[in-house]
Amino acid sequence: MVFALFKRQFYAVALDISKYPNVIITGTPGVGKTTTAQELVEISKSSDSPSSSIPLKHLSVNRIAKEENFYESYDEELQTHVVDEDKLLDHIENLIANGAGEGGWIIDWHVCDIFPERWIDLVVVLRCEDTKTFYERLTSDRKAEGGEKRGYTGQKLQENIDAEIFGVIAEEAKEAWPNEGAVVELISEEAEQIEENAERIWEWCKMWVKDNPRDVDGEEG
Repeated sequence: MVFALFKRQFYAVALDISKYPNVIITGTPGVGKTTTAQELVEISKSSDSPSSSIPLKHLSVNRIAKEENFYESYDEELQTHVVDEDKLLDHIENLIANGAGEGGWIIDWHVCDIFPERWIDLVVVLRCEDTKTFYERLTSDRKAEGGEKRGYTGQKLQENIDAEIFGVIAEEAKEAWPNEGAVVELISEEAEQIEENAERIWEWCKMWVKDNPRDVDGEEG
């Protein structure tokens, strides 16, 4: 995905623009969402320029759902918990102040279209178009993003492969954020690409802050 996709006019997706942008990093399980989010936050911490200081914060929805037990049932066929979306959204709303807080949240989850449009300034959909690489990630017994072992089999494995092949999450994101440039897709197959993607999103965040200046109280500069 060319870097030019990030050089866009900012449409102010959020109704109440925060001081810093809120970004969702999404995609099917196994595309590198958590690794990319963590790399992005580390880049923000290492910035030594006051003019580009943006205190990004990683928000792992999987971790929150697990720690707060926001589950309503367990799907035996797909071998996964079904998240109580109402409780989850109420909790996240308090964290990010309904899109009107300081901002700077990097939200990491495989679902994106449940979040109100006003909360989010950019949706990044990570893609793994190499089916062999994606299959190996899903079936690996190594610990996955978030610490759990993946090792997918059966229907769960097939549904995730199909979702990636047909770009299901990318289409859901584009329907939920229809403004041009609000959704970008980035290839995430190699370690180098994960680093490059994090750097690209960081550059986008800096451009967003430059184009949407706010003072310390969050008012327009």
